[in-house]
Amino acid sequence: MTEFSLRLRVGILIILSLVFSVDDLWGAGGGGGATGETFWQIVSFILLLILLANVLKKPIRSLLSKRREEVKNSLEQAAHLEEESRAHFAEWERKLNLLSQEVADLHQKISQEGEGERRRIVERAQEEGDRMKKQAQVAAEQEVKKARTALKKEMVDLSVELAEKLLQDVMKPQDQERLVRDYIGKVKELR
Repeated sequence: MTEFSLRLRVGILIILSLVFSVDDLWGAGGGGGATGETFWQIVSFILLLILLANVLKKPIRSLLSKRREEVKNSLEQAAHLEEESRAHFAEWERKLNLLSQEVADLHQKISQEGEGERRRIVERAQEEGDRMKKQAQVAAEQEVKKARTALKKEMVDLSVELAEKLLQDVMKPQDQERLVRDYIGKVKELR
């Protein structure tokens, strides 16, 4: 027995017990009691209820059954959608974690590349400084050599000039003639 038919039968029993005890109820009120007409109205009402229950039982049951299936399907779909949503959420959360890791890795890589580039720039600057220092040393050495050469040339010129002056002061015309003769004599011997 279904719950609906059980309730219907209990309701009918309550109504019938009320109908048969109507004389007591109406008699207590000072009235003349239940008439036959009232009795038949109640019986007609009960029969109408039974007829309606029997006629509407299948459509109501099918309507409720359909509604139960719709609710069940809706709940299953909602559960399925919730499961899909959780899967999508987990997927996006995983992607977000991967993206965060990629960003951290990229940041570290950029930092390392920046540090490497800084070191290369410092090394190039040091190499350039060393090269410029060597060039400056070479240029300075060349300038010193030029200055020494110029100084030697000037010393030689001054020495020759001084020697000429000394020779002019010390030599007399007879010494010059004698030197010329000695020179000519040596040239003749060499021939």
